[in-house]
Parts: sequence; structure tokens; C-alpha cells
Amino acid sequence: MASGQSSERVSGDGHGLRLVRANRAVRLAEGGRLILWAGPLVLAIVLIACGGQGTNGPTPPSPSPSPEPRSASLTHVATVNVGAKPWSLSVNRETNRIYVANEADRSVSVIDGASDSVVATIPVGEWPWAVRVNPNTNRVYVTNVASDTLSVIDGANATVVATVAVGERPRGVDVNAETNRIYVANTDNGTVSVLDGASNEVLANIPVGKDPWALAANPRTNRVYVANAQDFTVSVIEADTATVVATIPVGDAPQSVAVNPETNRIYVANAESASVSVIDGGSNEVVATVPVGVAPLSVAVDPNANLIYVANGVDNSVSIIDGASDTVVATVPVSRMPWAVAVDPSTNRVYVARRGNNTVSVFEAEG
Repeated sequence: MASGQSSERVSGDGHGLRLVRANRAVRLAEGGRLILWAGPLVLAIVLIACGGQGTNGPTPPSPSPSPEPRSASLTHVATVNVGAKPWSLSVNRETNRIYVANEADRSVSVIDGASDSVVATIPVGEWPWAVRVNPNTNRVYVTNVASDTLSVIDGANATVVATVAVGERPRGVDVNAETNRIYVANTDNGTVSVLDGASNEVLANIPVGKDPWALAANPRTNRVYVANAQDFTVSVIEADTATVVATIPVGDAPQSVAVNPETNRIYVANAESASVSVIDGGSNEVVATVPVGVAPLSVAVDPNANLIYVANGVDNSVSIIDGASDTVVATVPVSRMPWAVAVDPSTNRVYVARRGNNTVSVFEAEG
């Protein structure tokens, strides 16, 4: 952050999301009202043409033909009513179950992917925020922001089997299914708690950046990527040593992060920048910044198709990014505040939690 610039505050009030800076503010409220202040924008495009080196100089090579743009689309197939104010969702590809964290009624809705219907509603803690699944153990993990806990659900019988105390205001959660480690981002502590999935014990608390909001684990490299909402960075944790090995600047107010383990690319949704930062996991550098819709709040990856889905909460849309070209190849209208997105590569289904009307939209993906 530049010298003299006041700090940013990122907060949830139970009725929406508010991002505030000295020179810019974005408010996401019920009904989708957006207020945005920004300083002057100056865009300069400089085109420099380099000619030949005289009549006897070498002939410049002909430019390579541009690749054909990739097509991708989403076809709506169902709408499922869930609990009040759905905030996050996650897919268990082994059982074809989708889990939805409903903030306002302290519950998790369980959707059967075959029938597109709710088959269970599970009470959890206060202000459930994020949900993730370990498909190998059929355990589901839910952060409860106001309870400072993590609910552990047995997917086989849809019941809470443990409630684990973690740090203050836990928000993001993810699982490394290969190591059975669970990672929880504690916003007010500026830490990540590491849990053993077998014992549900906290093994370590790792300091990261300001307001760690979301995280994602790469099972291939055993690294964890933490989006720090207030200092606009991503912390890279080496899980073997439980230490931060890199800090990467990204866009403004990063809210969500997802990993493609096949390409070792990391995708970070920057809510205030209306962009997605693409990180190369090998170099820990941002290799592309992709413009998307207003207030991208959630990002999900289909590693089989190398497509990235971004839920734009204010634009009422989902952007589809081609991972090969780092470009948006489609923008799909999704009304009523699309707040979170998840994908099941085994069924080619994409699920979007619509906070504005307490539903989950089910799409068939093509591309």
C-alpha cells in the first residue's frame, strides 16, 4: 500500500459484504446496490511500429495466425431452494452431493446431484461461511465465523461429529485430500490453522497476511495459497514445514482462491479490482490479470477442461475463463446475486449459490 494511504477494511455484517478504502468503496447490500468511488483513470496505449532495416535488410517474419477462440457455455437445468443467505458451496465428486453453507439460518443444505433436490439440512454454528469436502473420507468442513469454530460433518449420515475451536473469525477453509490436512483462515488472528483430519486436532497456527479471507490447497505440490483481503496479497505456505515461503501481490481485496493442480496455476478473485489474478505456482509470480465482472466473490476450477468459473456478485453473472489463453470466453447472466460457484468435473455440472433468492442454480457445462 502506498505511503500515506489509509488502510482498507473488509467486513461482513450478516446482510452483505462491505469493502472500504480511502479512495474507493464498494458496498454489496441486499438488492445488489453498488456504490463505487474511484480516482481518475488514465489509459494510455502506445503502439510502436518497427520497420525494416532498409531495402536490403531482412524481411520480417509473417505473424503467426491467431488461435481460434475457444467456446464455452452454461445451460441452466435446475433451480434448488436452499437455506437463508447461501454463502458458499462445495461438491463431493465421489457421492454426487453438493453442500451449501447458509449464513442466516446456521445450516448446511445437502443437495443430491442426481435429483437436484435437498435431501438433508444440517445445523451448524453461528454464521457459517465456507464449506469444503474431503472426498476420500467423506467428511465436510464448515467455518462458523461468529462461533470461532469449525464444524466437521460425516457425509454418510449428514450429522456433525465434531466442533473444533480454531482462531478468531474463521472464514476460508480447504482440504488436502492426499494428506488429510484441513486449513482454516482466521481473519482476525491473521493466521491459518492446520488440522489433522483423522483426529480433528489443531497441529499448527501459521501467521500470514492481514485478513486472510480464503485459501486453497494444491495436493500435487503440498502448498497452500491464502488470499489476504486487507493487504492485497497471497501467502504461499509450504505445508511440509508449515511456513510461508512467498508473498505475492495481487489485486484489490482478494476474496477467493482456487487451484488447478494439473497446470499448477492459482486463480485469485479480486473483489475490488473486478479481476482474477493468475499465479504460476512454479515461479510464484502473477502471469496474467483477467478482467471479469463487478465484485468477483468466488472462483472455481474445472481441471479436466481447464476452465475457470467466476461468480460476479454485483454484475449478476458468471465469467468463464479459458486457462490456456487466460481470457474470458463467455459471460453467463445469473440473476439475484451469484455469491459462490462450484464445479463437478465428473458430471460437467456447475453450481451457483444465489444469495438474493436463497437458491442454487444448476448448469450443464459445455466447452
